[in-house]
Amino acid sequence: MFVAEKMMMMTRTRTTTTVFTNSRSKRSERIIIKRLRFRRRAKVEEDKEEVFDEIPVLSGERFLQLHREKSTPDDDDENCLQLAMYSSHVRAITTDSESFVMKVDDHGFHRGHAVFDTVSIDTETRTFQDLDYHLDRLQTSAEMAFLTFPKGLESLDSLARIVKETVSAAFEEKERRQRGRSISSSDCCSSMMQARFYLTAGVGGFSLSAKECAEGSNFYCVVIERTKTKTTKALRARTTPIAVKNKPFSTIKSTNYLQNCMITTDAEMHGCDVGIWVANDGKVLEGPSANVAFVDDRGIFIAPKVDDVLDGVTMRRCFEFIEKGLLADVGVVECERRDCSFRELVLERRAKECMMIGSVVQCVPIEKWDDVDIGRDEGENGRNKVAVRLKELLEKDARGIRVS
Repeated sequence: MFVAEKMMMMTRTRTTTTVFTNSRSKRSERIIIKRLRFRRRAKVEEDKEEVFDEIPVLSGERFLQLHREKSTPDDDDENCLQLAMYSSHVRAITTDSESFVMKVDDHGFHRGHAVFDTVSIDTETRTFQDLDYHLDRLQTSAEMAFLTFPKGLESLDSLARIVKETVSAAFEEKERRQRGRSISSSDCCSSMMQARFYLTAGVGGFSLSAKECAEGSNFYCVVIERTKTKTTKALRARTTPIAVKNKPFSTIKSTNYLQNCMITTDAEMHGCDVGIWVANDGKVLEGPSANVAFVDDRGIFIAPKVDDVLDGVTMRRCFEFIEKGLLADVGVVECERRDCSFRELVLERRAKECMMIGSVVQCVPIEKWDDVDIGRDEGENGRNKVAVRLKELLEKDARGIRVS
């Protein structure tokens, strides 16, 4: 039986709570299962063309050689370059993207016992956007997940040093790859570098207990570069039928992103850009990788309480901008954290604007949610003006330009 179907069936038989949040979502469940079955049949038909007489047993050297040959060269995907990686398991940095590997017995891989965070770096000024905030949040997540830092890396200063040195190696690798290349106009679009750092329980065995991780935890840092789009496309959102993450898991930035992936897949299946969690009591929560914010009919910038969602670093910065009066020119001078009612803000159209806010997307407006137009009454000239202004401020802030 296909894994996703089996998981859903087991969940239904053992408890009344399923991965879908209410009876209204049964139709969505049937549609997803039907499409997954179709994909499985298509994959089986495709695989029939490949016939293996026997599965070879290879030497470690040959196995790794085939692994490297199967790797996708960065040149095949200019939209996401993999530039450098640090691993505390070997205490070193590499810029060979085919060697960005971790052991399969790392508990972060097979048990999901890991937390992570991401910091953006401006490629022109090489400025880090709130690195200290992201490291603080990593430490908070680690404590909640019963994780400790590797020996010799107990301080956040030591982690910051590793992140900065890995990023430095990434810039050198980028320059090396660009040498001798002719730069076309298509190469001149702006890009954003990201350092993603992970803390796992460590390697050693396949049980649940981290006691078998004799060497202790592992810290990894991977630096990638993504192409930024020149224009900001407004999003179509969908209230996801996938079950809400409950506390404390909703406030830990862990690598357990199964629900987040399912939300994204469900949204794409229904022709939307993003899925958003709404609690059973009607409170808007968050998206799979970004926070949600509104400008209500009083002109107040509002976002859900951090008790229910991840405390977004980029959202914090938006609140700071408003508190400094930097959005007065677009009519916003107040901000608050409170319960955000889906019925009032979306269905009753009391929201002048709605937006997704996060370190990757910065700030992107949502213009349609469950086929309800948001901000339509503001007219084209006034629509999304707060989201556009916040994006401008966040981009300046990311480049190290003082905004005041």
